[in-house]
Amino acid sequence: MLYTSKDLLYIVLAFCILWLTIFFSWALYYIALILRDAYRMFSDMRQRLDAVDQFIKVVTEKLEHTTSYLGLLVESFGRLIAFLQDRRETRSSKRKGG
Repeated sequence: MLYTSKDLLYIVLAFCILWLTIFFSWALYYIALILRDAYRMFSDMRQRLDAVDQFIKVVTEKLEHTTSYLGLLVESFGRLIAFLQDRRETRSSKRKGG
């Protein structure tokens, strides 16, 4: 069985290689789990960023449409104010003259 110290060395080396292989397999398994979790996290982050980007696009489109109507509203209010001022002036002139 063990005839020389060299035989004992080979048995110890084989045992060490076995444990080293088990350790590397265990470490590789946990590295794979960490990478899977990181992939899921980045995938979730990408979905959230896409949702934020889509929300920003919708808000930008709404603001663009609102600003296109804003010019019409300002012009309409300007005409309304001018009309009311003219009406007030005609009423005040009728009261003074009448």
